[in-house]
Amino acid sequence: MRRLLLSVCAAAIAAGSGVAAAAARPGPGDVAKQCYSQAAAAPDNRMALPCKFAEGVTNQAGADCRVADDADDRCSAIDGREISEAEIRSYEQSWVHRALGLQRGIDATAPLIEEQIPHTHNTFNASAYAVPANGSAPSYYPTLTNQDPNQVYSISDQMNMDIRAIELDLHWVPSPYGMPATHGYWVTMCHGDGQQAPGAGVYVHVGCTDDRPAQDGFGEVASWLRAHPDQFLLVYLENQMYDASPVAPASQAHDLAAAMLQQAFGSLVYRPTGVAPGRCATLPYGTSRAQMMATGARVLLVGSCGPGAWSSWVFQRGSTWDESGDPRTYSTNDPNDCSRDQRLRATDQSFRREFEDSTFVSAATGSGPQPAMSPDDVALMVRCGVNIIGMDQLRPQDGRLAALVWSWAVNEPSAAGSCAAQGSDGRFRATDCGSARPAACRTPDSAWHVTTPVAWRESFDACAEQFPGSSFSLPVNGFRNWQLEGARSGGSVWLDYAKVAGAWTPFAAKPGSAGEPTGDHGKHLGWGRGQGHGGDVPRRASLR
Repeated sequence: MRRLLLSVCAAAIAAGSGVAAAAARPGPGDVAKQCYSQAAAAPDNRMALPCKFAEGVTNQAGADCRVADDADDRCSAIDGREISEAEIRSYEQSWVHRALGLQRGIDATAPLIEEQIPHTHNTFNASAYAVPANGSAPSYYPTLTNQDPNQVYSISDQMNMDIRAIELDLHWVPSPYGMPATHGYWVTMCHGDGQQAPGAGVYVHVGCTDDRPAQDGFGEVASWLRAHPDQFLLVYLENQMYDASPVAPASQAHDLAAAMLQQAFGSLVYRPTGVAPGRCATLPYGTSRAQMMATGARVLLVGSCGPGAWSSWVFQRGSTWDESGDPRTYSTNDPNDCSRDQRLRATDQSFRREFEDSTFVSAATGSGPQPAMSPDDVALMVRCGVNIIGMDQLRPQDGRLAALVWSWAVNEPSAAGSCAAQGSDGRFRATDCGSARPAACRTPDSAWHVTTPVAWRESFDACAEQFPGSSFSLPVNGFRNWQLEGARSGGSVWLDYAKVAGAWTPFAAKPGSAGEPTGDHGKHLGWGRGQGHGGDVPRRASLR
């Protein structure tokens, strides 16, 4: 078996040597697929490592091709990973894109801890970049990191695919971008692993070489934000800017990174206040996106605490952030993993992150290659209340994007009506506001109840009368939607979600005398007010 796998691996290396040669051999990706098929019978996943290596070699060849000439019709012939702006444009016209956009409106006034945000793992580590055609100095060229990419498309295109939580890994390493004042060190984006050398007291960043400087990644994100003025991002900065004293101390790295963040984003950052250097505020889990955007902010930065000016720009994760567990076994360990997450989500005790790692390095240092997260895996995590699900190798027609949609049914909302109802399948549909059905009522402790059948306009009074203290409401994430499903017995229920002045408006206010939804945007209870857990909109978060 091992000899067969190694021979297939060797064939893959040869297949990646050029476009003409690849045309005479099995199609892109076929060699790796054949290898995985043979390895499936092996008792140990490590037997598939040569297959993963073969896959990595073809991906590497395709990435190098794009760096050289950015001609994807030729490069995709090598690795079978088409990078197509036409596919991105097609996605932007799709139902999935529309539904995810509407979901952003639904949870805009919910506290951050209730949000489910589309996320990619190691967003920066993509094979889509090329040497600039305008003659400017390149910052992207073959390195150890980008020869083993987590992503296909660029950071910008991932955000065009509705990703709103991105990850940038920052390392403090010798770099061509270093200066005399930094002794040749620079803040660099790298998919590496900073490890302290035994007995030496210094860190070695395994896998980092002459990688892309952090300011390029920050600049790309900032440019996208300025081109999309109504959008908001969560940016996770994995902080591996370890101390390199006495040559280049960690305080210098963090001050430099803070200066880069200020230059790239400036007033777009929702910043901590009242913090001393080296003391970091915890991520404002009880604050809503609407609250943050009301201050003019468009990006929230989170990462491990660090010295110097870093703490005035970046929140720390705190104990609420939980990325334990293994997405590869999430579905097979159901209901244990799911039940745990649902229990924590019910009382907002954790902000859950799951992520996969498709790289060869991860497979080689772990238990061998594992299956990628499937659409079914993602849909289960959404229903169980996971906040951010870090996907690798995301593409525009990826079924996992559709799996992130927990609200609207396929091709809904239609033009059939102006009021939304949750159907027996848990999906929303637009329907006639005058028909009679039970209304969904939420109590302050997030329990759901359903009334006797009423018209949509009567739902506000029905909730107040039949379940005192409750309010006509709307689920804000997949878990709360699942809870509502369990609170009713068949049929469909009205939701506080209606078309107002032509736009679908969550938490629409009680109708006026004409009986039509109004645009007061739900000033009647809790999250609908856009105040997180309630109260006045704060100017900024502060250290507690």
